[in-house]
Amino acid sequence: MSTDENTHIDLESFWPYQVIVLADKISRYTLEVVRSEADINQSQWRVLAAIADKPGRTAADVTAVTPMDKTIVSRAVSSLIEQGLVEKTPSQGDKRRSTLETTAAGLKIYSTIAKKLATTLIPSGEGDPSNTEFVRNLKEFSSRMDKINQAQSSSKT
Repeated sequence: MSTDENTHIDLESFWPYQVIVLADKISRYTLEVVRSEADINQSQWRVLAAIADKPGRTAADVTAVTPMDKTIVSRAVSSLIEQGLVEKTPSQGDKRRSTLETTAAGLKIYSTIAKKLATTLIPSGEGDPSNTEFVRNLKEFSSRMDKINQAQSSSKT
């Protein structure tokens, strides 16, 4: 298959490709840390981290911030509850909704994993200006992608 010179993408300098490669490396490393520190999988870790980050989130909130399929989030929540790492509390105003919180055991696991990840992935510290700038750029690119995806979804309907 030949490629027109005007449409050729140099993967070494194409930032979307490099972000995918980086995300894969981070995911693999995170999985190894999660496996070595706790008896949970990657999905369970992502749910646990989302709940520990903001206690009181609902499963729908977790789905929105992770972003994972709601079925995967539901299974992860159920297994974390079974393991005693998360607890579900029915909402006082709407019994169909429940809020999620980490238990003491869940918070201990979260803290152990989070500390190891922060130490190895952010060696210069979160307050480092280069880290702050990097995160700002990531959020800007993410926002651009949200707009592109919304426009694409709108054009299909």
